Amino acid sequence: MIDKALDGIVLDDIEKLVLYGRSEGVTLDFKEAFPSADHKGTRDFLADVTAFANTDGGDIVIGVREDGNGTAAELVGIDAAGLDEALRRIDDQLRSCIDPRVPLFRVRTVLLANGRAVLVMRVGASLIAPHRVVFDKSSRFYRRGNRSNYEMSTTELRQAFAASSDLPRRIRDLHRKAVEAISGQDMPCRIQDGPTAVLTVAPLSILREARDVDFTREVAVLPPRHTSNLNMVVGLDGLIVHSPIDVETRAVRTWSVNHRLGYLDFAWTVGHHNEGRKLVWPKYFVPELKGIVSFSITRLRSLGIEGPWIAMLTFSGVRDYRIIAGDDYVTDAAWQDPAYLGEVVDDLMSPEALRPFTEGFWRLFGIDQPPASQI
Repeated sequence: MIDKALDGIVLDDIEKLVLYGRSEGVTLDFKEAFPSADHKGTRDFLADVTAFANTDGGDIVIGVREDGNGTAAELVGIDAAGLDEALRRIDDQLRSCIDPRVPLFRVRTVLLANGRAVLVMRVGASLIAPHRVVFDKSSRFYRRGNRSNYEMSTTELRQAFAASSDLPRRIRDLHRKAVEAISGQDMPCRIQDGPTAVLTVAPLSILREARDVDFTREVAVLPPRHTSNLNMVVGLDGLIVHSPIDVETRAVRTWSVNHRLGYLDFAWTVGHHNEGRKLVWPKYFVPELKGIVSFSITRLRSLGIEGPWIAMLTFSGVRDYRIIAGDDYVTDAAWQDPAYLGEVVDDLMSPEALRPFTEGFWRLFGIDQPPASQI
């Protein structure tokens, strides 16, 4: 895979594939020509896509000739005319000939100086693998090897199906640990008592692809509701960034945990006692959620990590708290505590994709139709 966010790939990145003799591998494949529409071309293309999805994801770079040993040798490009129609054809193939459909398939077009184009087709590692190719009265499962695809054995299929059923639980366990950490477990401090949002943002490949991300102070993602006065603590698992510690309680208002495995945890307070009432403030949650998720995806992509993404959210300490919903109308008190709002899986994590969280936030306080400005 090209070590850059797909939307940020430019001509210089493509030229460097040849300049530095980049080789094909488990997450990278070169094609000199666009997949043909004949039987072999269709079968091979579908095998490429599912093999990447069933392994660790990767990039199919079209318009690059390799030297026969898998090393990028020349940028030949493809004719840019008629690409829209060709891409619609393969989209139809992905929809009708892969079961289940792969969750992430995106294309980046990079124009060469001569007017031809190179396509980067990015396939994400899948949470719902294995995917099979259903084509020409056959049903086949593929996996990516070092430089090519191979058909999965019965043993590998059994392992893949078992891993697919177990993977969601293991990913949720990462978030469960983040929730437990707000009490100070295996942390240098704890989160202040009261309503707290706990968020985990990770690539779906988090447990399938080994990473050791160097989260330095310069690239660490800062926590929501932070001020300029932040502390940074190096731990075995990564870099913790938190607000100042209260001397008496050893508690902080917000933190972020930048895990070396390539994912992020956040915890921040969203309410407090106010004139004898226990209140949660939407302004501390809704805009902070949208901002921190968007920035997290941008930062992880800049570090060469791609989606699809999964976000998980829990509220803790909200029992008996309410929201002032406008015109001094006070909602019902929350009674579910802790409250797991579930997970969102998306390849972009746009604000619209996060609606299940913002809507769930209001339902937690008995409001089924939240204000439009607060979702």
